[in-house]
Amino acid sequence: MFPILAAITAASSAATHSELRGSVPDAGEVLDCASANFELQFNAGVPLTTLRLHRLDGAEIELPRRAIREATIKIIDLPPLEPGEFRAEWCIISPDGHAVGGAIPFSVSGESRP
Repeated sequence: MFPILAAITAASSAATHSELRGSVPDAGEVLDCASANFELQFNAGVPLTTLRLHRLDGAEIELPRRAIREATIKIIDLPPLEPGEFRAEWCIISPDGHAVGGAIPFSVSGESRP
């Protein structure tokens, strides 16, 4: 009976959703100066299918096109950002085939980078 339980446990572990482990900037972070990059860190190699950046007023900020490939760390170039409040919305496809997403709010209090 033990081998069957081990097989069920292994199968359920393989079918779990991937998750966001961290980001730069972190959720709720206030940056003195706008960063040149946005970074997402996941617990497994996943394809980032969507990343949208919005000002708090709802205006979407265009991001450069990027290849969709599996990786645990995604680094996205950002255009110069003026001071304000932002929300990054992301979506990945977990190895189990399910879409997983979230949002990361952050603010820039100082000047945009040169």
